[in-house]
Amino acid sequence: MMDIFQKIEKEHKDVQEWCDSILETSPKDVETREDYFKRIYTTYTAHKKAEEEVLNPFLREKKETSQFAVLINEDHNVIDFLMEQLRDLPVDSENWIVKFSIMRDQLQRHFDNELGSIASQSRQAFQNDRLANLIEQFERNMNDRKKNLENTYTKR
Repeated sequence: MMDIFQKIEKEHKDVQEWCDSILETSPKDVETREDYFKRIYTTYTAHKKAEEEVLNPFLREKKETSQFAVLINEDHNVIDFLMEQLRDLPVDSENWIVKFSIMRDQLQRHFDNELGSIASQSRQAFQNDRLANLIEQFERNMNDRKKNLENTYTKR
């Protein structure tokens, strides 16, 4: 039976692949960078909100996992700051790719935390069926937000 962290891991892999694709581009590949960044931005933003609204309240239920909700929120704050700056910069500027690399490193650290100690300790603290039951709520929350973001996203 799949649990919420396995679902989150799948989402992370998609974002990691898109980040790698951006890092392989040249400054002249403006359309490619913009396309991948839009995918990353909309998927991450929807994913983040689903974590904050579905996973974090769940983590707060137990003392041994409640600090993870705070860690997740703080990671999101740092990544959000960098994402918004990236939306404001031209994708062909030197600053953009450097800032993107920093944002990608922050994302990777966040992903490693979620799939490492957070997942491990949550699996110990909660029954598997509770972790599995979160998937449907997480997916519904994320998919609704992602559709809206894709329809309203604009490069600033």
